[in-house]
Amino acid sequence: MEENSSTHFIFFTEKLRKALSGHLPGEVAQMKLAPLSRKKMMAQGANNRKARQSAVLIVLFPEENQVKTVLIKRNSYDGVHSGQIAFPGGGYEPGDADLQHTALREAYEEVGIKTDQVKILGNLSKIYIPPSNFEVLPVVAYMNRAQELHPDPAEVDTVFSCSVQTLMHPQTLQQRSIVLKDGSSMDVPAFVIGEYVIWGATSMIISELNHVIAESEALNS
Repeated sequence: MEENSSTHFIFFTEKLRKALSGHLPGEVAQMKLAPLSRKKMMAQGANNRKARQSAVLIVLFPEENQVKTVLIKRNSYDGVHSGQIAFPGGGYEPGDADLQHTALREAYEEVGIKTDQVKILGNLSKIYIPPSNFEVLPVVAYMNRAQELHPDPAEVDTVFSCSVQTLMHPQTLQQRSIVLKDGSSMDVPAFVIGEYVIWGATSMIISELNHVIAESEALNS
């Protein structure tokens, strides 16, 4: 990677670290991508103390003069998140020191991210997911270069990367009709990356990430 690009990435991470330590937009940004049918459920679940705690890892890295992140397509299974696009992550386990540890452990287990090469920048706002009763902490981190990833075939169908610049581009945000598990369809706001349609909780997390990056002017470094 060119030295100038490396310098830009260092400035990007430092600006983002500072922004994550300040006031976060939370639901103001998240709800912009919430399907209409879920807004009421989310409001009802906001104070659900019995939700299972979980975390996802948003790992950023420089490549081709852009800032990229890792996403997965979950395997098809008999569950509410079957086949969906997500960040690597999962539920808190008793052996985890905290939810940041959960995010790192799950990212290693699901796609083989070497966590000794990952540095945490901070957290986004927690988000409650009514269908699975999870409360998710998005953990934002970075690594200095792309890693060779090895997805766990038991959990992950595909692993891919996309740039933050693409996620923030206005044309990436579209309205799509999603077919649900029961066969019904629902119109949702989504980020569309080629064949991948990112909607639901993951798109809501990305919405807050985009807001924080834009406000921090990190990409203008």
